[in-house]
Amino acid sequence: MRRYPRVTAHIIAESLGYATPSRAARIGLDGMEGRENWCEWLDACYGGNARECLRRSIAGRHYHKGYMAEYGLARRLVDRCLEDGDEPVFASWF
Repeated sequence: MRRYPRVTAHIIAESLGYATPSRAARIGLDGMEGRENWCEWLDACYGGNARECLRRSIAGRHYHKGYMAEYGLARRLVDRCLEDGDEPVFASWF
């Protein structure tokens, strides 16, 4: 998350707020290293394929706008988590 805060925020936006900052960072790392990730969202939408989720999050970054997919809000969550460790418990928008 510290190394790739923008990618982490785009994964949150791609998930429509389902992923918390730490979960999004783990998905990004798993995707970069070619590992599967079986969180509920990845299982349902990507069959556990973290690399495909990472690819789509980056490719779709220009569409992360509006209700539930707002990159700016996701980035603020990531920044807050990096600053003081504070992040949502269940999902990013709740």
